[in-house]
Amino acid sequence: MEIHRCTSRDDYFALVNGPAFAVRWMLESHLAVGNQGKEAFTLPGFCSICNRAVDFVVDFAGAWRSPEGLLVPNWRECMRCPSCGMIARQRMVTWLVTDAMLEILRKSDPTLYLMEQISPVYRWAKSTFPWARVIGSEFVRPAAQGGAVYGGLRHEDAEQLSLADDSIDLLLSCDVFEHVNDPAQAFREVARVLRPGGRAFMMFPMDPHLDGNVRRARLADGRVEHLLPAICHGNPLSSDGSLVFTDFGWEVLAQMRAAGLGDPSLNVYWSYERGYLGIQFYFLAGRPPLGLDPGA
Repeated sequence: MEIHRCTSRDDYFALVNGPAFAVRWMLESHLAVGNQGKEAFTLPGFCSICNRAVDFVVDFAGAWRSPEGLLVPNWRECMRCPSCGMIARQRMVTWLVTDAMLEILRKSDPTLYLMEQISPVYRWAKSTFPWARVIGSEFVRPAAQGGAVYGGLRHEDAEQLSLADDSIDLLLSCDVFEHVNDPAQAFREVARVLRPGGRAFMMFPMDPHLDGNVRRARLADGRVEHLLPAICHGNPLSSDGSLVFTDFGWEVLAQMRAAGLGDPSLNVYWSYERGYLGIQFYFLAGRPPLGLDPGA
C-alpha cells in the first residue's frame, strides 16, 4: 500500500496529476465501464481485518457521474468486506490505529479515544486492544453533559470535550469536524487532550481545489444561520442527518497548526489489493513532544 504525505496544494496536485495516478484512473474507469447498469459487483482483494482473501462488494450507492456521464462508485463508502462488514475507509482506519497502537504498547496506561461509538470500528478497537483504555463517544444531543452516558452512549461535544488535559495517546475522528460550528476550537480541544507525543488521525471531507475554508452555516444565539444551501450527512442518531457547517480547503492545515497540533498533513492512500480505490485521504497531526514548536 502506498501512502503519500501532502502538506500543500502543490504537493497534492503533483501527485494526483502524475503518472502513477494516471494508470489508476484508467483502471478505475475500466472497472466502472464494465459494471454500468449493475446494482453491485465484486472485486477480489485482501481484508487486513479478517487477514484473508475476500471478494469486496462494490455498489453504486452515493456514486457520482464523470463529465462523460459515467457512473463511478464512491470507493470510499463501498468495497465492503463480506466477512467483517467494514467498508474501505473503516478498514483503513483500523490499519492506521493498529500500527500506531503497537508503538505505544509499552506505555503503562495507553488511551485511545474515538469520536464514534455506534460503529464497527469502535467495537473492533474494544475487542482488539484489551490492554488499553478505549473510549468512544457520540454527539447525543445539544446541551447534554459531556462525559455523561445516555442510553449506553457517552456524549461528547468536539468543541468542549470533557476529557482531561494530556490524557489521550491516540485520537481518531471520522467525519466529525465538518459538522461542528467552530472547527478551529475543535482542533484546539484535540491538541489539549493529546499527551505530548500523541497523535490524531482525522478523516473529513476537504476540497483540494479550495485554498480557504467556506462557511456553509453558523450558530448565532443558539440558532442555525444558513449561509449556503443546507447539506446534511447521515447520522445514526437522527433521521434528519448532521448539518455540514464547513467546506474545508487547505486552510485547515494552518488551523491545525494554530491550534497547537504539530506537522499536520493530508495523506493520500491507494491499494488495489486491499480495496482502497479512488482518491482517499486522512489527516495526521500530533501534539509535539515537550519542548518542540508545534509549527516545526
